[in-house]
Amino acid sequence: MLALRSSSRSVVRATSRLQPVFARGLATASDPYDVVVIGGGPGGYVAAIKAAQVGLKTACIEKRGSLGGTCLNVGCIPSKAMLNNSRIFHQTLHDTKARGIDGHR
Repeated sequence: MLALRSSSRSVVRATSRLQPVFARGLATASDPYDVVVIGGGPGGYVAAIKAAQVGLKTACIEKRGSLGGTCLNVGCIPSKAMLNNSRIFHQTLHDTKARGIDGHR
């Protein structure tokens, strides 16, 4: 289980760039939090980021080793599905041509 934490001290630092700085690390059960988000999918990690941006001490708990959920990391987002289909099509053309079948016109 992956638990990411951010403290209100390190979440947003006022700089000339106005970009937030996030601290990552493993959370412990004894750490007090204002918000705990269960699930690091598309909704969960955005909720955790928003909570941290407003200064709440936030933890995002995710069972996988990466945030983003199934759609982002596996491929239900249409662009990833299209990339996979394109790769399969290209590989099929290559394999059939190597076997003497010309399927490309």
